[in-house]
Amino acid sequence: MNNLVLNWMTTPVITATPKTRLSEARILVDQHKIRALPIVENEKLIGLITKRSLLRLDLSSLVENIGQNHVTYQDKTLNEMMTTNLITASPKWVMPRAARAMLENKITVLPVLEKGEMKGILTNSDLLRFIITEYASLKKEIPVSNYMTDEVITIDPETSLLEAHRLMGTKRIRSLPVMDGEDVVGLVTRTDLMSSDPSRLESQNNQQLSLQILMQPVKKVMTKSLISVRANAPLTEAARLMLENKIHVLLVMDNKKKLTGLITESDLFLMIVQKFF
Repeated sequence: MNNLVLNWMTTPVITATPKTRLSEARILVDQHKIRALPIVENEKLIGLITKRSLLRLDLSSLVENIGQNHVTYQDKTLNEMMTTNLITASPKWVMPRAARAMLENKITVLPVLEKGEMKGILTNSDLLRFIITEYASLKKEIPVSNYMTDEVITIDPETSLLEAHRLMGTKRIRSLPVMDGEDVVGLVTRTDLMSSDPSRLESQNNQQLSLQILMQPVKKVMTKSLISVRANAPLTEAARLMLENKIHVLLVMDNKKKLTGLITESDLFLMIVQKFF
């Protein structure tokens, strides 16, 4: 069966050890263009660290903006920072089951284990490849409008990072389009905010620096190179754009190039669960 995790997981897997430094892990993630590093000891999977977590520990650009010395954690090792409560998949799972596990646990990577041995890793990119390849088997075109969110919360360029954090937390969203009047001028994602999250500094008695960081405007971290899709485009177009550009959200625009919604990886994973089970 072509819908088994075995046929879509990524292998071989780039791994690290508990003694790998954060600076070395960041190089591995960037060099191999991956979003997560499984951590292995004595050939057993013991943890995981994501690119998002690594970004959260690097405040260099924002700290430099306010004239402070960079507080670094890059010499710490992964055993101090890794996630150990892991959710894993079996190579014999069907892809909709894996998509549901990602959705329910709000994760984008599943180590694939068989009898305790890591056989591969299944990521959001693998699910996008599955959609692009297997979409034709549905024998019915599904437009972006069927799965997009049309009630979009927006902010302006001067909105503080603190307010953006608050909005994402209270509204349970991962992306905020940045508007200048009726025009979209940027996009702030949860990943962008993770790279500006000063919570690690607070434990070092740097509350004043933390506040200074959080009061900076979102225009300093927002993405300005925007990628969009039409509401009437097939879902495969959204999956292709996300995969090629390594992003997890797309602006949905109407014929007049006005913002009409957002579509995320989670929306596409929901489609896998609903249409491929």
